[in-house]
Formats: sequence, C-alpha cells, structure tokens
Amino acid sequence: MKRKFPRDYDKSKNEQEKLEKKIEKEKKKIVQREENKSVALGTSKLNYNDPRITVTWCKNNEVPIERVFSKTVRAKFPWAMYTELDW
Repeated sequence: MKRKFPRDYDKSKNEQEKLEKKIEKEKKKIVQREENKSVALGTSKLNYNDPRITVTWCKNNEVPIERVFSKTVRAKFPWAMYTELDW
C-alpha cells in the first residue's frame, strides 16, 4: 500500500493532530479495559439470580453452561445443574 503524504505544512499538521487524537483515544480504551478487569461483573448474577433459572435458560437456548458459570461456581451449585427444562 503506497501512502501519499501531504505536500504542504498545514495539511501535514492537521493529519498529525488527527493521528495523535486517535492514539489518545486508543490509549484511553486500553486504560479503561485494564481498570474494568478488577470490577467483579458477575457478583450480582451470583447473589441475586437463582442458578436454576440461569441453567434452565442455558439449556433452552443451547448455550453451554461453561460460558455463563465458571468451574468454581458450577462446583458451588451442583444441584442447579440438574434442573429440568420447564422449571
């Protein structure tokens, strides 16, 4: 891919500013992604939802339970894994 460079200074300066803004935007995305890793996004799912409801939904919609519950949670609620489809 051949890149054309602007011939005058003003166009070059504008292009540089646009690229710097893009870089800053991507840096902010990376920082936000890293900060969100420490937030427990699954806490409310465990504390407020009955696991039988989630298991039934997964079975009815053919979603693997491994995508919703971690191995630790599956070990914590083994009784919920045997829920019937019409629960």
